[in-house]
Amino acid sequence: MFTFNGIGTKLYGATDRGTDGSYVATKWFVFVYLPVIPLGSLRVIKTDSTNLVVYNAQNYRVESVPLHKKQVIRTYLWVYGTLAAVMLLISLLQR
Repeated sequence: MFTFNGIGTKLYGATDRGTDGSYVATKWFVFVYLPVIPLGSLRVIKTDSTNLVVYNAQNYRVESVPLHKKQVIRTYLWVYGTLAAVMLLISLLQR
């Protein structure tokens, strides 16, 4: 995952946690760090071995899984619902 000036790809969400500590996250195309288009879902598994995916100085193995539609809907509702609430609050405070 890579972003430059808020544009690129980013993982959002952590659902369907496994007993091994793994979870499902959705990879998004982001603009200004806001999720725009879901690109697919991944099972993220923390590992001690050397891997190609390094995030926050920890190694992870990722496996592609079918797009997690509930997570996509929750992400859209959470991000854009929060954004709408903030914009409404700013609008009300400016009156």
